[in-house]
Amino acid sequence: MATHFTPSKAHAASHHPSAAAAAAVPATATARLHPSAPPGSASAAAAALSTPHVLAASSPASSSAACPPAHNPIFVSPGAPWVQQPQRAAGAAAALGPEFRRARTTRTISKRTRGGWGGAGAQDRGRVSSAAAGRCVEKLLRVAPEDRRALGAALSSFRGELVAPEDYCQVLRDLGDRDKSAYRAFEVFYAALPLVGGGAVDKGKLLTAAIGALGKIGRPDLARRAFDSGIAGGYGNTVFAHSALISAYARSGLATEAMGVLESMKAAGLRPTTVSYNAVIDACGKGGVDLRFTLGYFRQMLQDGLCPDRKTFNSLLAACSRAGHLEDARTVFDEMIHLGSVRDIYTYNTFVDAICKCGNMELAMQVVLDMEANNVKPNVVTYSTLMDGFSKLEKYDDALKLRGKMKSLGIQLDRVCYNTLLAIYVKTGKYDEIATVCEEMESLGIDKDTVTYNSLINGYGKQGRLDMVAFLVQDMRAQGVAPSVLTYSTLIDIYSKAGMHGDAFNVYLDFKESGLKADVVLFSSFIDTLAKNGLVECALSLLDEMMKMGIKPNVVTYNTIIDAFGKSKILTEEDPEIGHMEIVGVYGGQIVRAANPVTRGGRSPIDVRMRRSQELFFILELFQKMVQQGVRPNVVTFSAILNACSRCNSFEDAALLLEQLRLFDNFVYGVAYGLLMGHREVWSQARSLFNQLGRMDSPTSSAFYNALTDVLWHFGQRQGAQQVVLEGVNRHVWENTWNEFCLDLHLMSCGAAQAMVHAWLLNVRSIVFEGRAMPEFLSILTGWGKHSKIAGSSTLRRVIEALLLSIGAPFQVERFNIGRFVSPSAVVAAWLRESGTINILLLRDERVQHANPSNLASLEILLTFLLKIVVYHRFREIGK
Repeated sequence: MATHFTPSKAHAASHHPSAAAAAAVPATATARLHPSAPPGSASAAAAALSTPHVLAASSPASSSAACPPAHNPIFVSPGAPWVQQPQRAAGAAAALGPEFRRARTTRTISKRTRGGWGGAGAQDRGRVSSAAAGRCVEKLLRVAPEDRRALGAALSSFRGELVAPEDYCQVLRDLGDRDKSAYRAFEVFYAALPLVGGGAVDKGKLLTAAIGALGKIGRPDLARRAFDSGIAGGYGNTVFAHSALISAYARSGLATEAMGVLESMKAAGLRPTTVSYNAVIDACGKGGVDLRFTLGYFRQMLQDGLCPDRKTFNSLLAACSRAGHLEDARTVFDEMIHLGSVRDIYTYNTFVDAICKCGNMELAMQVVLDMEANNVKPNVVTYSTLMDGFSKLEKYDDALKLRGKMKSLGIQLDRVCYNTLLAIYVKTGKYDEIATVCEEMESLGIDKDTVTYNSLINGYGKQGRLDMVAFLVQDMRAQGVAPSVLTYSTLIDIYSKAGMHGDAFNVYLDFKESGLKADVVLFSSFIDTLAKNGLVECALSLLDEMMKMGIKPNVVTYNTIIDAFGKSKILTEEDPEIGHMEIVGVYGGQIVRAANPVTRGGRSPIDVRMRRSQELFFILELFQKMVQQGVRPNVVTFSAILNACSRCNSFEDAALLLEQLRLFDNFVYGVAYGLLMGHREVWSQARSLFNQLGRMDSPTSSAFYNALTDVLWHFGQRQGAQQVVLEGVNRHVWENTWNEFCLDLHLMSCGAAQAMVHAWLLNVRSIVFEGRAMPEFLSILTGWGKHSKIAGSSTLRRVIEALLLSIGAPFQVERFNIGRFVSPSAVVAAWLRESGTINILLLRDERVQHANPSNLASLEILLTFLLKIVVYHRFREIGK
């Protein structure tokens, strides 16, 4: 088993350094980095540990005593993720990356936890500034930021009191901390240059402080102008100035620019420091750079003989967190324990954030216990992150319990915590509590900000409370809170999902007039509106437009269009909806009319079949474009493509699409293709895929199983669909689904649910023939359609009702709960004892040789045995 953080291991490491080293050495450390070695084999461990220690060999100046070598192969092994890997052999086991899971987002916690990097003024940290520096800052803040002459005069008035250059640097740092106007700091820098003397060293210190201040204020462009002036003036070519500029870019998430400064720094003959690399790693994490490249800079740092510090590991943890790479985050955390690096509150909060992003709240709570054991007290950020994690899993009671714990510990909620709390109350429909929280915020002097309004708008929008959405937008404007790009994106998404496509178009027009710069989220939301509104061609045009603007589409953008193709409804000439569902919008400055849903105008049946075939080619082309641009398809992509397969006119079209997709990913799509074709030999590969899915979060796993089962069921591979479902049950994919006498199908797709009903009834039949006691009633839960577009219209309920009717199962809708089917157990038992029932319940595949009657008994025994194993594991887990 790979070495990862566990509370007991961390406790031992914190008190016994020798135990830390022992705990950190993995027994089978890199089975995934050395696929040729059998899992758990000694050769795998040897391969993991055979790499020479980089720190010991990379630089004569390096000292293993001063900086212990990194032990984990994720950093130094030839199999590390940033190293180009050889082409995988056809029979080698493939692996799913973390990108395959559903996108999860939580807000960035770094700004709320840690201060500046220290690079902006590291060269004179520790010096105490005079009291005159504080008075000077107060005077400067009273001067208009654009009044260059007045700012210069105010600074010059303290010339006799300020000690150069330390006090002038402190003035700039204070302006960076307290001021919102970058131009004031920018002008003060130029005014201070002649006051610090003519030495390049003192001017260089002032430049570093100015760049740091401008970076804090969020103006890396002005920081670059100041830096260029320093280079031209002969005082800017220093490690400190370069590092400060990298940090300024990092604060704004401009990774490309930060990496460029590091390279220019090396080209200028300067040796980057730990601070320089820390800032680049931070920039890569914030800028969404592939984690492999981020880890690559860490490797460069080690090769340069530099010792990583706490900020290095904290930045790596943050990068792993943003990328959703929990396993890599755990590796970084383990490495900190191994090297004896102190884990501070930011370390723990970032690690907790990474865990929450992946939905593993049990582990997150264990880490909090480890914090307390290591005398690191959880703070408001810790609890806010946990609340947000539970909220995203819809475990609202657990989230609210944390608020109670914060009160008992005397921890005051901050704005982010209140925003999370408001979002929970909106989602749960507790409107009185919303009013109470808003009043509490007001009494504490915490104003509602853009994030607060966005949270409320999003929450009320998901509840269908469009009246409240309109009120919040008006109140936002009345309070002078400027809408953000996310505000517009959220409104577009709300109106689009509500079918109010004209309103969504109008929001986009308002955004165009706002002067804000569009981002990938807004484009994705509007593309979603166009696609769902029937303007798939316009959506594709907008995709090209955003790429021309230099905005890289993400996986959500592509998934939206692929999903639109997969779900599009093409109306025939005889369809009564023709001409009745038209919306009007404005796009590209022109009025656009479109039939709603997707395709305008009636089509003959032949045209419909041709259109479906064309859509498959469009999907294949989009998938190819994703791969070419380095956008990694995830489980939503897979689900959307399989949805498209389920709507194909023929099995041949679906098989052709999956066969083509195997060229891009033979592991995932090869399994789907093999199961669809009825190839029994693919099951070993399928189980390997299922095992890897088990390491991902529940939403990712369930979405995968649902999509795969749907397409198999749709094309008649019923036994294969049932086997996939049973694999999912055995791996606990659907929480609380399987019970011997009550089947809960809430989280399952239509195909998966139908396969599950057959499997569950077979299990009940085995109980009947064993003579075991049963409760008075058996029940099947589907839900009544609370979250459907039309309340009470549950597609799953209708499908299961039709299935039960078709197989003659004696279940009826419960009188006071239309989402539950019930039947007296005696009636069900009598039906199951009938000789013909077994033939109805046993599922078969259309594309494999049918079982003959003599084989039915053995097939029944096999299925019953598999079901008993599933039930046995369930009861064992309950017993624990």
